[in-house]
Amino acid sequence: MQRVFSRRSFVMLSGVAAASAGLALAGCSSQSNQSTDTPPATNFSTQSETRDPMGSVDPTTVRVGLIMGPPSMGLTQFLLAAQSGRTTNDFQFTFNGVDYISLSAALNNGDYDIATLPSNIGPILYNNKDLRNQYEVISVNNLGVLYVMTTDESLKTLSDLAGRHVYSYGEGGTPEYTIEALMKKTGMADSFQLEFKSSPFEVLNLMQNEKNCVAILPQPFVSLSKLMVEPLYTPVDITKEWDKAFADTGSQAVTTTTIVNRAFLEDHEQAVIEYLKMAGKSVEWSLSHMEEASALQEELGTFLNNSVALDAMPQISMVNLTGVEMRTALSGFIDELYAANPDSVGGAIPGEDFYYLPPAGTVTSQGA
Repeated sequence: MQRVFSRRSFVMLSGVAAASAGLALAGCSSQSNQSTDTPPATNFSTQSETRDPMGSVDPTTVRVGLIMGPPSMGLTQFLLAAQSGRTTNDFQFTFNGVDYISLSAALNNGDYDIATLPSNIGPILYNNKDLRNQYEVISVNNLGVLYVMTTDESLKTLSDLAGRHVYSYGEGGTPEYTIEALMKKTGMADSFQLEFKSSPFEVLNLMQNEKNCVAILPQPFVSLSKLMVEPLYTPVDITKEWDKAFADTGSQAVTTTTIVNRAFLEDHEQAVIEYLKMAGKSVEWSLSHMEEASALQEELGTFLNNSVALDAMPQISMVNLTGVEMRTALSGFIDELYAANPDSVGGAIPGEDFYYLPPAGTVTSQGA
């Protein structure tokens, strides 16, 4: 029996999927600090060093802007700790729904010190010389969230897409560049017709009404679709395919990241370190307590539906990659996005000063 969601609920939930996939670059200027015709090989000279944190050692208020959905779903324990005063610094979290363009603007206006954003927005901010602030990326929150979904039981592998008509959404954004880069790497460029629709709701209508329909969509949209389309198969995890294809470079599909205002980092590095530690502990707990974590989503505002969150959580690739591990994963992905479309990352490959490396031994990555 298929469950019925109202159109309003569907649009709200699918909007979360859109934000989590890093769609639409409208509203972001891409004037660059540097330019390059081809993406350089990832080759960094700096490493984590043993040093004291920069700036004041005194506790401070930290204003954090969050995107609802995958980048926030693993932070429930951090949010609860902050609400109950169990953190050294005063972390004040504000949810901005799925509007990451407004969140980016608010970050630049100085309304937030830290924000979670789609993975290609950080490079755009970094490369925009007209912005009032400068930024560094401090962590990766989610790796890839794209899946092939179909009503055709015979479709089993990525190569089975050859000759097919495939629907998706996110033209001009991370999904398009991820798919293009993967197809090029695997020798499948132009092997199938990819048609982008204006909304996931439109894709869902096609899934419900078109025989043997095939689509590539992100979580948590796939979990929502399971409640509305029957039968539905998800034979291919695009993240796993990416990892196999780009194993030679170490590039990983990266969906969301956390960005910090560089001035705040220099004044209050101890607070940024605590943020990363608390986020890491929360993600680690969520990965081993998914049922309990899912049950907190509606209460804390991290997601709109607990049951959909429970189904989606194993597939949203929750991580808290930091330091050199974060830099390796994200820089490799940015290289591939740049190769697909330089404007997708602001027209240039960010310099190594874009990647924050905490003092050696202070922060450990989780969920890789």
